[in-house]
Amino acid sequence: MLKPKLFAKLFLLLFVVMSLLLGAILLAVHLNFKQGLSAYWQTTEQEKITQFTAQLEAYYEQEQSFEAFYAPESWFRWVAQSALAKNPLAAFPTNPQAQPRRPHPPHRRPPPPRLIGELDKLLWLNIDRLYLLDNQGWKITGPPGQFDPNKYPSLPIMANGQRVGWLVVKPAPADSEENPLLLDFVEQQLRGHFWIIGLALLVSVVLASLLARQILLPLRRITTGMHSLAAGNYGLQIAVEGHDELAALAQDFNHLGRALADSEQVRQQWLADIAHELRTPLAVLRLEMEALVDGVRSPTPERLQSLNQELGALTRLVDDLYQLSLSDLGALDYQFSPLNLVWHCAAAVEAFQNRFAVRAIGLHFIACSGQVMVNGDAQRLTQLLTNLLENSYRYTDEGGTCEVRLSRQGQQAKLTLSDSAPAVPPADLAFLFDRFYRVERSRQRQTGGAGLGLTICQNIVKAHNGDIKAALSSLDGLEISITLPILNP
Repeated sequence: MLKPKLFAKLFLLLFVVMSLLLGAILLAVHLNFKQGLSAYWQTTEQEKITQFTAQLEAYYEQEQSFEAFYAPESWFRWVAQSALAKNPLAAFPTNPQAQPRRPHPPHRRPPPPRLIGELDKLLWLNIDRLYLLDNQGWKITGPPGQFDPNKYPSLPIMANGQRVGWLVVKPAPADSEENPLLLDFVEQQLRGHFWIIGLALLVSVVLASLLARQILLPLRRITTGMHSLAAGNYGLQIAVEGHDELAALAQDFNHLGRALADSEQVRQQWLADIAHELRTPLAVLRLEMEALVDGVRSPTPERLQSLNQELGALTRLVDDLYQLSLSDLGALDYQFSPLNLVWHCAAAVEAFQNRFAVRAIGLHFIACSGQVMVNGDAQRLTQLLTNLLENSYRYTDEGGTCEVRLSRQGQQAKLTLSDSAPAVPPADLAFLFDRFYRVERSRQRQTGGAGLGLTICQNIVKAHNGDIKAALSSLDGLEISITLPILNP
């Protein structure tokens, strides 16, 4: 089962993120809609006012006066049938009921509020925003109270080519509620948005739950696999689904499991090989010592020499194991300094000349002209050459040949050691640098060595940033090639 706390945290995180994202989208949509609707409404209002001004001009040309509009009821009745009306009741009136001509009255009876409220429902804008002025700027009709025409934009009313009055329209306040139809429409949209938000939140709950499980299920499999690895079960492989980061993590887990399984197998084989290599000389020593103690055999020089040989093999094996363990841990002490590889190779070959001559094996050193300077550890490079020459000495038939060549290849020095028969089967070349590996058919255990020499050589070459390879030589034997970077070529 999924961990409740982890599932709850992931679910809550996904839900909050989805909710915030959804809310931000809906808010942006609503604000954009409201802004666009406001711009549309202002454009529509401007068009209506322009048409309304044209109707006032036509009215004056016909009546030659705005006297009738001194009466608020007449003004309201005419406006209700003008371009400002949403649904005009009749055609443009030609002879509205008018009151006698009189100058701008100082006091008039204000229109009933009920009548104003009913009229506002019929118009595109509130009637209280309209002022009609004569040519001298006196108010003919409009809301009661003090009024400064210079504060608001005004439109001239022209008749027969002359200005006969002014139409002043007060701007609508930003928080105006003068248009119930528009406000109702905005409120309907808000209610719709709220329903959408509620439905989207419900969908977000379902999606967050599914996503949380979709994310946590692969993590649960990986967690279970980690527990299995910690318990030592390296063969467990988890299913890989999809191509996302979790699938990549599952693949990496499977690679880790296989690597640990291979490492465990190598470790077990390593222990078994060590035990086997130590058991043989120890068994021989124990039997020989028991025979001497029991008096079955007398301590002749030949038997003592045999014991000494077994003891020497055991000592070499322990030394090789120690050197290899230090190399694997990176604990071998390297003292790098510039040195001439030609001189070191020549000295190592000279040291083995007598031993090779005893078995009638020709040992030759061929070097390029000049010096080959590398940055290396003299002791470790000598150990490298000694191991290679010792390996060739042990496994080359008597009367054979061994050649050591040193040359330059670009910015690298190439050291090649080739010997004659017997050769190594091509299938075994890739395993020559493995620990305790020996080719049973041609390089018998009886010739000595535990199969660690080439492994130590490989570690030494890698410590010098070089490369070592094994191949079949042109002399029908084995060829070991080493490349090392040249110092200041």
